[in-house]
Amino acid sequence: MGFDGQKYEKFSKPQQDWGSRLMDELDLQGDECILDLGCGNGLLTEKLAKKVPDGRVVGVDSSVSMLEQANYHKADNMEFRLLDMEDMIIEEKFDVIFSNAALHWVKDHSHVLNTIHDSLKSNGIMRVQFAGKGNCIHIAGVMMEAISSPEFESEFRSFEWPWYMPDKGEYEELLRLSGFEQYRVWIENADRNFPDDESFVGWIEQPSLVPFVSVLSEDRASLFRDFVVDKAKKVAGQPDGTYFEFFRRLNIFAVKK
Repeated sequence: MGFDGQKYEKFSKPQQDWGSRLMDELDLQGDECILDLGCGNGLLTEKLAKKVPDGRVVGVDSSVSMLEQANYHKADNMEFRLLDMEDMIIEEKFDVIFSNAALHWVKDHSHVLNTIHDSLKSNGIMRVQFAGKGNCIHIAGVMMEAISSPEFESEFRSFEWPWYMPDKGEYEELLRLSGFEQYRVWIENADRNFPDDESFVGWIEQPSLVPFVSVLSEDRASLFRDFVVDKAKKVAGQPDGTYFEFFRRLNIFAVKK
């Protein structure tokens, strides 16, 4: 099972909420060129495009399914590119580089930050948010339990943990080494209650489970999915029928001099 742009869109309310607040902070004049890294289903890319009617927005993602869904939201001043942020090459320069809830999927941030720095115009702005240290400890704990359990351990012996979730100090050093001189980094507490089974399980399945079930056969993936969902519901379930998860978002605002 890979990323499913349509299913992701259905259960991406947390990501949409964070991204909408993020872009509302930008002081846009309406003619900027913006790069949206990890644009996913394109809903936020479309909102950015509406804010720059005389500019343009380029959305980048490594998932074919996500970009197929994003094309349903495509406007005249939008472009989508299938690129992996781990090794992407961007030729043009941008006024703003934006990324919401995506960069924790990138392991080598030295490369991506160098690319961002090189791709910004002078006085260009980087505004990104992604999972930081302490994010989603319920589901992360359940995933660790699942892959180390006797039921699945042998299939995950060479598995690489899919997320990078740094703390504030670690990321400040990465920014400095990438050439940024003016930046601010902070952790945001964005804890969330999912209102019902459907929203909670949908969020687990797309995208959290994807890298794990991708290494399993179809029947084993189904067993793994059930193991994780059952455990997660017990850990995160609340007396009122909602499901609680800890969200810690690392926020970065940086300017290229």
